[in-house]
Amino acid sequence: MITKLKKLPKFGAKSYSLFFWLLLSFMTIVMLLVSFTLYSVLFFRGHIKNELITYNNANLKNTTENYEATFQLIENSVLTFSLNEKVTEFNKPEFNYASGSQLMDELQIFLANQSLFLENMIVYYEKSGVTLEKSRGADADVMFGRYYVSQDYSYDFWKAQFDAPYVTRILPNSVFSELVYADKLSSSQVLIPIVVKNNTNPSVYIIAFADAHKLFATYHQSINDNFYILDETQQLFFATGAEQKDAFPAFEGNLGYVKQGKNYYFYKKGESTGLIYVNVIPDDSIASQMKWNYTFVALFVFAVIISILASFLFSVRLNRPVKRLVHSIQQLTNDFPWQKHSGIKEFNIIQEKVQHLLDSNWDINQTLEEKNSLLRHLAYINELRNIRSNGSYLNDLIDINEPYRFVLFKLTFKPRLFEEIDVNEDRATSYIMTYINKVVSERFQESLTLQIENDQLLSVVYSEQGSQRLLETLNEIRQVLDLDREYCFLTIALSKRHDPEDDFKMSFDQTKSLLQYRKYNDKTQILSATDAKPTNYYLMPAQEEEINVNLNNGNEAQIIQFVKRELGVLKKKEASEKQVKAFISNIVDRVKRAFLFNKLDVDVLKTFQDCLQNNHTFEDLEQLFEEWLPQIADLIRGKKEKEDYITSFVFDHLEKHYAHDITLEMMADKLNLSRSYLSTYFKEKTGIYFVDYVNMFRVDRAKELLSGSDVKIQDAAAKVGYQNINSFNRMFKKFTGVTPSEFRKVERLK
Repeated sequence: MITKLKKLPKFGAKSYSLFFWLLLSFMTIVMLLVSFTLYSVLFFRGHIKNELITYNNANLKNTTENYEATFQLIENSVLTFSLNEKVTEFNKPEFNYASGSQLMDELQIFLANQSLFLENMIVYYEKSGVTLEKSRGADADVMFGRYYVSQDYSYDFWKAQFDAPYVTRILPNSVFSELVYADKLSSSQVLIPIVVKNNTNPSVYIIAFADAHKLFATYHQSINDNFYILDETQQLFFATGAEQKDAFPAFEGNLGYVKQGKNYYFYKKGESTGLIYVNVIPDDSIASQMKWNYTFVALFVFAVIISILASFLFSVRLNRPVKRLVHSIQQLTNDFPWQKHSGIKEFNIIQEKVQHLLDSNWDINQTLEEKNSLLRHLAYINELRNIRSNGSYLNDLIDINEPYRFVLFKLTFKPRLFEEIDVNEDRATSYIMTYINKVVSERFQESLTLQIENDQLLSVVYSEQGSQRLLETLNEIRQVLDLDREYCFLTIALSKRHDPEDDFKMSFDQTKSLLQYRKYNDKTQILSATDAKPTNYYLMPAQEEEINVNLNNGNEAQIIQFVKRELGVLKKKEASEKQVKAFISNIVDRVKRAFLFNKLDVDVLKTFQDCLQNNHTFEDLEQLFEEWLPQIADLIRGKKEKEDYITSFVFDHLEKHYAHDITLEMMADKLNLSRSYLSTYFKEKTGIYFVDYVNMFRVDRAKELLSGSDVKIQDAAAKVGYQNINSFNRMFKKFTGVTPSEFRKVERLK
C-alpha cells in the first residue's frame, strides 16, 4: 500500500538549474583528467628509456642464467647416466634386444625429470651399430633415417661423432621428424641436440634432445619474441620470432646492448657454454616512448574537445526531458503551492508536484494494489521460461485451480532449410513458437506456450473440457506445418488430463516419455498415452553372428541383403524411431568393431554417421546404406590382405574369451613373446595399449547387455569378465563418461 508523503520544509538558498550542475560536474571531471594526463606524461617522459633498457637487460640476464644452468644440468646428468652399468653392458658386436628393454626403462625414468626439458635421449653403440631410445631400439641408419630425420644432421654426421675430439657438445637446433611412408613426415619437433661422451668408453655416446620451444617458453619471459642464440663466432644457433635479415653487430664490452639501424640488440654471453643470448627490440618501441609526437598531441586535443562537447550535449539531453516533465506537472497542478527544499529548482518542482499527484491518485493506486494477480501471472510466465528437464520447483507458482494438459512439440529441421533459407535454428524455432502460441492461446485463454530447449516447445493448457477440442487444434497446426514438410516436421506429445493437485514434474516427464513412440518417417505426428507400446529392439544372437562374420570378411552382398531385409521388417510393422535408431546403432557398432578388429581408422565413419543423423525415411536410409556399405566392405577386404598375425591373434582370442581372465603375460606366453615386446608392438600397431583395448572391448559388450535387456549391472559385469563391480564401474565411466546406471537410464529415455 502506498502512503501519503509528508510535506518537506522550505529552504531559502538560491537554486540553480539542473543543466548548470550537470555541466559544472562534467567540466570538473574533464579538467581533472586533463591535468592528471599532462602531469603523468611530463613526469615519466624522461624515465622511460632507462627503465626499458634496465628491464630488458635484467630480463635477458635471467634468461641467460636459466639457459646456462639447464645446459650444465643436462650435461652433468647425461654424463652421470653414461656411467650406468646397463649403458656399457650392451656395448658388444651382437646387441641383445631382449635385455635392451631394461635400459629403455632406465631411459624413461631418466626422461621423466621435467627440469631437464628433454624430449628423448639416444644411446649410440659403435660396435653393433645399434641405437636405443626410450620406446624403441633400431639400427643407427634406421633411427636417423626414419625416426629422427633432420636436414641438418644425417646418419653420416652422427657416425662421424665417434671420431670427434670432445666430451660434450651442444649443437644448433634443428627440426626432427618421423618418416611415416614414402616422403611424408610427421611428428616434427624443434630440438637442440647435446652430445655427451665418456672417455672411459669411447665407442658409446649419448645424444640428449632438448625441446627448444619449451626452453624458450619457460625461460624467456619478455613480451618481445625476437630472441636468438649465437655461438662464439656469432653464427645462428637458435632463433624464434621474426627472421633476422641484417647481420648482427659485434658484441663487445660489458654495456649489455648495442644500437644498430632500427634495432636495439641486448646481449649476454653464457659463462659455461660460451653461447651469446640476444634479444632484439625495435627502436620505435623505445624511442616512441621518449618524445612528443604530433599524433599524441592531436589525439589529446581532440579528446579534450570531444569530452567538453559531449559534456555539454549530454547535459542538454538530460536536462530537456526533465524540463518537459516539470512543465507537464505544472499544468496538472496549477493551483498547488511550491515548497523549495533542494539546491536544484527542477527537483524542487518534481518533489512537490509528485506529492500532489500521489494524493490526487490515491484511489487509482488502491485499484492497482488489488490487481496484483496480473503481476503474479507475469512472474509465473517468466519463471516457467527457465524450465529444462526438471520442473519440480514450479508447483508453488501454479495458482490456477483447473485441470491441465501438457502439449510438447519437438522440432526436427532438415538440412535443406538452412541450405535454401537464410535462417538459423533459433530463429526458425522462434517463428514456429509464435505461430503455435497464437493458435493455442486463441482457443484456450489460460494457456502458456514457451521454449524449453533449442528444439522443444511446451504448451500448458488449462481447460475443464475434453481433449477433442485440443486434438482439433493440434490437427490444424499439423496441417499448416505439413506444408513445409520438406524443411521440417514436428512430434507432438499430448498428455492425459491432470488434476491441479497432480505432481507437475511427474506429469511433464510422462509427456516427454511419449516422444520415444514416434513412427519412423518425416511427417508431423500427434502422440498420446494410447500410443505407448514397447519399443525395444535388439539383434538375435544368430543375427549378430551373421552380421559380424560378413563384416569381418568384407562380404558386401550379404551385408546389404541383411540390412535391407531388416529395414523391410521394421517398415512393415511401422517401427518407432527409437527401434530404427537402435537398429542403426547396432549396425554402426558392428562396423566400428570390424574396423577395430581389422585395425582400420574409425574416423572415416564420421561422415557416414553424420548422414545417418539427417535421415528420417526408410527409403533414404536404405539408399544411404547401399552407398556406404560397399565402401566399408572394400576397406575391410583391403585390410584383410595385410593382416598382422600377432594383433589378429589377440583380437580373435579376445572375441572368444573376453569373459575369462585375460592378461598381457598370458597373451605373451601364447605368442612366445616377452611381455614388454608384446606391449610395445601392440601399442605401435593399434595406437592403444593392450589393457585399454581389453577394457574398451568389454565395456562395449556391457553396453549392449545394459541397453538391450533387464540384466542386473553386477551380472553384466561378470558376463564381460569383471569379477569386481568397483573395477567395472570405474572402467565403464572411463570409456563412456557415465556410470552403468546413468547409461541405462539414458538408454531407456531414448
